[in-house]
Amino acid sequence: MPLEPIRPRPGLLAPDVSLEDVTTIIDDSAVLHRLRLYVPAGKVTVLMGPSGVGKTTLIKHVVGLLEPDGGTVRIGGQDIWDSSPEEWQLIRKGLGAMLGGHNLYSTSVFSSMTVLENLTYSLQALGVPEDERHERAMARLRELRLDDLSDQLPERLPAHASKRLALARALVADAPLTVLDEIDVGLDREHTAEMLTAVRDLRDRTGCTLLVTTHTLELARSIADNLAILVNGRIVAAGPPTEVLDGVESTEDFDRRFEFSDFTGPPRLEDAEADADRQRPPAGRSYQLPVDPQMVWIALAAVVLIAVLFITVKLLSGGWPSPF
Repeated sequence: MPLEPIRPRPGLLAPDVSLEDVTTIIDDSAVLHRLRLYVPAGKVTVLMGPSGVGKTTLIKHVVGLLEPDGGTVRIGGQDIWDSSPEEWQLIRKGLGAMLGGHNLYSTSVFSSMTVLENLTYSLQALGVPEDERHERAMARLRELRLDDLSDQLPERLPAHASKRLALARALVADAPLTVLDEIDVGLDREHTAEMLTAVRDLRDRTGCTLLVTTHTLELARSIADNLAILVNGRIVAAGPPTEVLDGVESTEDFDRRFEFSDFTGPPRLEDAEADADRQRPPAGRSYQLPVDPQMVWIALAAVVLIAVLFITVKLLSGGWPSPF
């Protein structure tokens, strides 16, 4: 019998997400400028755009990893960069994420834990009873054909399995808001079909809000309730995929429609800097999100282990070198 979805924690119903006049400057380049995006509650919103256009940067703003230089990011009406530690922890408990970027999927899993432990750890952090964790974790692993690899460490997995593990970890929490970046990168057609099924099942099972980035027209048409196109640092089109992609049958069609026909071009650095200066928070307002205590302990344990190994090697090799 299929498991019931994890019951939402108090106050954690499927939220909407809004980015308003978001401006982001990285390495003296205006990546996003006056960007506005609305992600409706309980819907699947797909974000598309050329490589390097800022999709992962936008995702990092939503999950609290990167503060924009200007503008606001709200989840369920709450400005996450103006949240108290308690408010942010409540938001974070209702958020599942798979991150992309230069080092795909590895940032979304713990390398020191087995495939199964990566999922059960997430469930433990959510307070799922111990007798349910294994069953829920294995259900997601079977869904993505990873159950026969449950005792393996992530570093021993092929690339496509690592990606599916990152996805399974993001889905296992049945989070009210799930954010999936570069969802189909590194997957062949067969594994992409499994991934699509898993994402649809999550949506049907929980009624959650989903924000997904992809390069693939077919995927966008398959799962999107709403589609947004990011080009030159801003959203240039948004709406139902049947309308936004009407007449777009190929990548070349996509480029002609959205990229090459956008005559505004990339935002100018001086304009973005001026906007960021105008939007800076007043003195005394803090945007610092709290650090996850569990991650602090993991980092400290790693430092201690490295120090112990270093001292042991020095002692076994004949002691410390003389300074004279």
